[in-house]
Amino acid sequence: MTGRPRLICWLLAGLGVLVLVTYVHDWALVAPQTSLTRTSDFAGTYVAATLWREGRGSQIYDLPVEEQALRDTGAPADHSDIPFENPPSGLLLALPTTLVDGGAAWALWSWLQLLLVAAAVALAARAAPWPARAGPLRVAACLVAVAGTGTGLLFLEGQWDGFAVLGLAAAYWMWRRDRSFAAGLLVALGIGIAKPHLALGLAAFVIGRRDWRALAGALTGAAALLLASVAAVGVGGVESYVGALLQPSNSPVREMLGFSGLFGSSLGPGRLTDLLTIAGGAAAMVAAFWVGARSRLRPALLEPALFAATALSLLASPHLLGHDLTLLAPVLVALLGWLAVRAHDWPDPASAALLGGWIVLSALALVDLAGQQAAGAGIRLVPLALICLGFGTAAAVIRDSGGLPSGAGAVAGGG
Repeated sequence: MTGRPRLICWLLAGLGVLVLVTYVHDWALVAPQTSLTRTSDFAGTYVAATLWREGRGSQIYDLPVEEQALRDTGAPADHSDIPFENPPSGLLLALPTTLVDGGAAWALWSWLQLLLVAAAVALAARAAPWPARAGPLRVAACLVAVAGTGTGLLFLEGQWDGFAVLGLAAAYWMWRRDRSFAAGLLVALGIGIAKPHLALGLAAFVIGRRDWRALAGALTGAAALLLASVAAVGVGGVESYVGALLQPSNSPVREMLGFSGLFGSSLGPGRLTDLLTIAGGAAAMVAAFWVGARSRLRPALLEPALFAATALSLLASPHLLGHDLTLLAPVLVALLGWLAVRAHDWPDPASAALLGGWIVLSALALVDLAGQQAAGAGIRLVPLALICLGFGTAAAVIRDSGGLPSGAGAVAGGG
């Protein structure tokens, strides 16, 4: 790669670095403010892990107990409603953070999530096909992917998505090596540890592929997480978790993304919003199923199919927030590598459109976030971008595979 394409790659890489530096700068401004770090999204996880370590595992979903425990960590009384809503097995990963105070725990957790996203993107870049001498392109793709708005939100909020992103990237690595059972297992463990609702479309994708080994791996992972949850908090604790899921969400529907945010932001909460959200989610899952079926017939379509299924899986999720967009980062890199192999010249129109779509998605996430903070009104824009990315890529996979080589051997392994 020489001349103008190389220059474009380094400009994109520089943009990614600049955005990441901005995230670190914002994090450094928040870090000294104890009241903010102790009311982050991680606060509920920290409190639940602390309660479990103190032998009160049966109370991790008891809201009054959680709120009192959060106030005991130094959180303001008017910011103590940050419940733990993840599966019980998840808190076991957070146990080491309870050895330090809440502010330090948030800092450690935030950096862990950032490093997990970076590791996931690097793993996907390693597994993906790339043309010869594509070093600058691969570096640029990785930096732009990691620098998405979702990463900045994840970093500041101390959310859980790093595990889900790494699980998906590792599953892609395994699918590239025809190790489907391990792929399904890693998806289930990575996403199921805290964000099982993000995997609906991916489950439809696996079924559409008739990838029974991957399905068996996913069921094995789900069973392992269930057993770990029962071991951690008992059957009663698992029932409390289910009860917590059925309670009104701590995040209003107008703040959601995906179909729930698209309809909730314009119609508000209610039966019509729920019905439209279910219908939209069902449509996304059907599209993911057909994408899986197409990729089963044409294994060379794995990368665009997996990208489409992931975007559709986000759309289908009833609870989608900005930090969850990080799930697209590793499959974005994989698809960019796949497109680069097939392009006569780079940047080709498809790669440019994909990069542009990712940048627009990140920008719209900021617009939606500003709208939530201002008045919570106005239609959500991220769902519209996800519809274009998810259904658009799905339509391309389903409709037209002309000119694409078929067979697993048509896609060279990453190197």
